[in-house]
Amino acid sequence: MSFDTHFHYQANVNFELYKIFYYAASALNFSKAAEKLHVTQSAVSQAIKSLEGQLGVNLFYRQGRTIRLTFEGEMLYEHVEKAFNFIRSAENTLSSIKSLDEGTIFIGASDTISRYHLMPYIKAFHSQYPRVKIAVNNRPSPKSVALLKTGQIDIAIININPDQTYEGIDVRHFITNENIFICHPDTAELISRSVKLSEINEHPVICLEEHSTTRIILEKFYEAHGLALTPSFEFGSIEVILEAVKANMGVGFVNSTVATDEIANGRLCRIKTIERIPETEIGIITSNNKPLSIAAQKFLAVLSKSMD
Repeated sequence: MSFDTHFHYQANVNFELYKIFYYAASALNFSKAAEKLHVTQSAVSQAIKSLEGQLGVNLFYRQGRTIRLTFEGEMLYEHVEKAFNFIRSAENTLSSIKSLDEGTIFIGASDTISRYHLMPYIKAFHSQYPRVKIAVNNRPSPKSVALLKTGQIDIAIININPDQTYEGIDVRHFITNENIFICHPDTAELISRSVKLSEINEHPVICLEEHSTTRIILEKFYEAHGLALTPSFEFGSIEVILEAVKANMGVGFVNSTVATDEIANGRLCRIKTIERIPETEIGIITSNNKPLSIAAQKFLAVLSKSMD
């Protein structure tokens, strides 16, 4: 009778029986299998009989004082051996990940946050765990939130929208950013004194594109003071805003960190406003629905040092 006629897969087979079969088939000796498994020879024999009964085939036969695998036993061992090799490979991979000898962390952060705030932490983490890869997805904060919710990234560092409810997300404070208006040094009427927001509004305004968190904060700042924001120029990058202001195209709205060097060397000037400009909170967010990998937990711990 053919193997296909004899062999009927039983969905309820205890996989511990396959483990015992694997060791018995590898050694072709029930006693040696029992030693490796730390059980009695009788337990091995009973397990093999149970497996044969559930599968409906004989797996071993005796040849003198030795045992051999039947044709069905050979076929089963070929598959079980592959399965155990896969399991060992998986265990070795997990061991490497636990020791941080490998792994990848997927992070979401805007270009600005990556460049001015995140890079020192990436560098510090890499010096500790050089074998762990870091993949940064540079997207605006709202896009990073969406990527986190769909499980495409592990951690996101974002500008917190004060009017948004982050459901299913753990939000931790990272740093606070000061927002400022900047202009070209030739715009003397805006840098010789403290000015009202309405005066700034008389000049071309350069800001980030719609739906970015920084843009939302600026819009609400204008609304709170009874003004409508009508930008003359909208860009998707803070760096482009800096270049536009240096070209004397108008007044830019940025966080103070990105303009520090340009202000220090005199290429740009900070505008002092009478009205207090709201700050931007940068937060670290993780999903409540997806456990962090060991590598991601370690990176979060590096980031958390800034919050101590």
